[in-house]
Amino acid sequence: MKKLLALLLSAMMLLGAVNLAFAEAPGYKIAIMTGTTSQGEEEFYAASTLAENNPGVVIHDTYPDAFSSEVETTISKLIAFASDPEVKAIIFVQAVQGATAAFTQIAKEMGRDDILFIAGVPAEDPADIAAAADIVLANDEIGCGYQVADLSKAWDCDVLVHYSFARHLSYETIVAKRDAMKSTAESLGIEFVERDCPDPTGDAGMSGAQAAVLEDIPKVMAEYAGKKVCFYCTNCGLQVALQQAIVNEPNAYYALPCCPSPYHGFQEAFGLTATYGDVDGAIKNLAAYLNEHNAVNRFSTWSLPVNMSMINAGFEYAVAYAEGKTNGKVDMDVLNQCFTSATGGDIELGTYVDAAGVEYPNYLLIALEPINFADYLN
Repeated sequence: MKKLLALLLSAMMLLGAVNLAFAEAPGYKIAIMTGTTSQGEEEFYAASTLAENNPGVVIHDTYPDAFSSEVETTISKLIAFASDPEVKAIIFVQAVQGATAAFTQIAKEMGRDDILFIAGVPAEDPADIAAAADIVLANDEIGCGYQVADLSKAWDCDVLVHYSFARHLSYETIVAKRDAMKSTAESLGIEFVERDCPDPTGDAGMSGAQAAVLEDIPKVMAEYAGKKVCFYCTNCGLQVALQQAIVNEPNAYYALPCCPSPYHGFQEAFGLTATYGDVDGAIKNLAAYLNEHNAVNRFSTWSLPVNMSMINAGFEYAVAYAEGKTNGKVDMDVLNQCFTSATGGDIELGTYVDAAGVEYPNYLLIALEPINFADYLN
């Protein structure tokens, strides 16, 4: 397993530099929408790198940081993509609010049902986004819930703290993840605690929300003095605050980022260089830092930057679609090949099944196992 992981990580060195090296303009364009670096640096990097390496083919734009209150801006930007007749695919990662409305308007009102819609890390209900997008890509949220609880048990944690806020707790998949985390933790004898934190898209902004988390974690540790506490937060931008606070608390643990990746917050939190072209090196740098701070056995993540892979594999698939090399808009054989190419290893794509047992065949889930940073110490 370790050799296989090493091979995958080595091949991942090419992830950030996917380049199909078009000799001349192919007559189509691929549009990519991501967040800014404040919400998702690795997605921004993946898209901007593709745009740089494929000029005239890739169009890249960002949605607003306050996306939950500026949905119309996000929609208008997606519609602007579709207004260009050469655009044959739109890749939206993370697919925040507005994706369903925009995709529906583009396909039905603008008559652009020729455009391939790929939505990654969707914020809207599975039934809605699966109906509007051709392909939906997501982390296995429920599986992550089980993993966080299982890691908490492996670390002999007494308490598992779950940070979130009202907007996120209106998402079906986030609630399902929380419920899986809670039920598993309690079955393992771990106290599950829900704590509110500010929504970074609200009045306090990102800095205010991060400050609140930084202040709260020492309070939690004081409240549970002498106990081991594992923390989890549902928001991307708050991972930095979580990581900074936890590394300094000897009995605090960090199982997974909300979007598991070696790049999700860690580099900003710890002042490390984000070596996007060298995933194995990034993990080793993290392991060394955590070891220096007596925290190498208190943190984990996934070995693969999944959100980046959604963009890179999505781009390869979009090119294949635009060139007529797929069997319609959803060709699982080609999509799996694109993920293998983009990541350097096989990723098994599962399908989402909701609480009522309804399966969404175009809503695809990605899952990996958590890593042990101690395995990456030199």
